Amino acid sequence: MSKPLYRLMEEPAAYGKLGLANLLELREECLREFQFVDCYRSIKQRENEASLAVLPDLLVELDSMSEETRLLTLIEGVLAANIFDWGSRACVDLYHKGTIIEIYRMSRNKMQRPWRVDDFDVFKERMFGSGEKKPQPHKRALLFVDNSGADIVLGMLPLARELLRRGTEVSLFLHKFLESQESLLNINMLMTYHFQLGIYIISNNINVSQVVLVANSLPALNDVTAMELPDIVAEAAKHCDILRRAAEAGGLLVDAMINTLDGSKDNSSSVPLMVVENGCGSPCIDLRQVSSELAAAAKDADLIILEGMGRALHTNFNARFKCDVLKLAMVKNQRLAEKLIKGNIYDCVCRYEPAS
Repeated sequence: MSKPLYRLMEEPAAYGKLGLANLLELREECLREFQFVDCYRSIKQRENEASLAVLPDLLVELDSMSEETRLLTLIEGVLAANIFDWGSRACVDLYHKGTIIEIYRMSRNKMQRPWRVDDFDVFKERMFGSGEKKPQPHKRALLFVDNSGADIVLGMLPLARELLRRGTEVSLFLHKFLESQESLLNINMLMTYHFQLGIYIISNNINVSQVVLVANSLPALNDVTAMELPDIVAEAAKHCDILRRAAEAGGLLVDAMINTLDGSKDNSSSVPLMVVENGCGSPCIDLRQVSSELAAAAKDADLIILEGMGRALHTNFNARFKCDVLKLAMVKNQRLAEKLIKGNIYDCVCRYEPAS
């Protein structure tokens, strides 16, 4: 038996009051202790390949739309693709009823507004303005991504591509589990945590133009990892010049990195797509403990997008930020749906909160 589990049996209060985020992290630690490093590896590879095969058609469809229609379709795509969660029993049952692409199309076809939490119109106005008043694009967006397969390939990557198209620099933040507590950075300079209210506040001193994505580094359920993400971006870039130029500028493509080092290629005019570790090792994220790379990047962020139940609902749903924040998730648990949003399983959350 795992040492943490044995201690819990002997001393139920040994780790204090445990929430779902604590239990999920404990689960991953126990699996790693017994050498179950990546239980979903083959499933993730299969779903990534299937999703990448249909990505070119999706990009063509998106490019045929007007800006406002495309933004709605992108948000619908993120919500629809978030159905692929091997941590949800209801979603696992769905996998026995069709292929990944069939389930994704079914989920997209059922996307009907208003969603249970629906702030899309407010977000759209922030992106495009109203009347003749046109707002400035965000300078740096942090996109915290969730699952492998359709979730990242058909959901979050197209959304990142749209931000790149608008001139925002996108960095990919990766959940990175750091074994030593000494290597975790409590970003007090960036964040104030109000324990009684459960509120995070992140500062946003804006100096440069940029965007940002976020993904897992060590395996947790079917979440995309740092080792997998560069390959996924490279495959997606084969079908999209926007992603290719951004990946080259950010050093995500090996040949581009070589060309940059020998000075034979100039990507200075392209907005870079970068990968940054965030210091976490579970499906949830505690923004009090992140990597130094994430802390440095967060200092200049003016848009945060939290995607998935773990990052947007189980943790950070009531967090308040000093920059714009968009929380996107499909609820795959009936009890959580009833308790958090007074809704039902498969209800969607599109919660946008302007900078406070």
